[in-house]
Amino acid sequence: MNLNTTWTKDNYQEFIEYLKSLGNKEYQDFHSKITECEDLIGIKTSILKDIAKEIAKGDYQSFLEVNESLLYEPIMIEGFIYGNLKLSFSELTNYLDSYLLKVNNWAHVDLLVSSLKTFKRNQKDGFVYVKKLLHSKNTWSKRCAVVILLNYYINDNYIDKTLELASKIKTKEYYVRMSIAWLFSVAYIKYKEKTLLYLVNLKDDFIYNKALSKITESRRIMEPEKKFIRSLKRKEKEKIGD
Repeated sequence: MNLNTTWTKDNYQEFIEYLKSLGNKEYQDFHSKITECEDLIGIKTSILKDIAKEIAKGDYQSFLEVNESLLYEPIMIEGFIYGNLKLSFSELTNYLDSYLLKVNNWAHVDLLVSSLKTFKRNQKDGFVYVKKLLHSKNTWSKRCAVVILLNYYINDNYIDKTLELASKIKTKEYYVRMSIAWLFSVAYIKYKEKTLLYLVNLKDDFIYNKALSKITESRRIMEPEKKFIRSLKRKEKEKIGD
């Protein structure tokens, strides 16, 4: 199918049928389990990236205007398109704001963020944007903020601000809490003492224990240290409100 085209509702429907022809039942079953998403065709991520790259070379704006499918793959392709565009930071974040209203699972967020290298070049503006996302009522916007932090702000210039900001997030939303635990586990590898200081003061036992578990899963941590980390585990009590 020609992906370098001006998109209309008609050829967009042809595109959806084209995507369905690429589906793999075995991969569909596998990916639906890990994403907890039922509305997916079953196309490997590498193929979706290739499709997005081709669309981005053409009239991608007309594609974004007609991309209304609730299937996993068209939404993910839209995310990957943003990773291929050379936009100003403000233009990109405007697109992201709209995109995050469409997403319906963690993969739509995590896979997109890993391709947004613009945050490396726009650290100051990016940190402001992260704080804006954290004030959203949308679960996926908040997860996106945390995943941006763990991808681009665990560095010498921002580690203190990142750990402080992450430690102050109060939520019962599972996918946000899991991303915070992931952030602390990533930060621990590079900044052990700083991260541990913030970790032990976390009031959310769920995030605290999940972070410890993720740390012990790292191959970069030796067994004696893993034993110590396991010894820090708490009995969970719900102390955090929305």
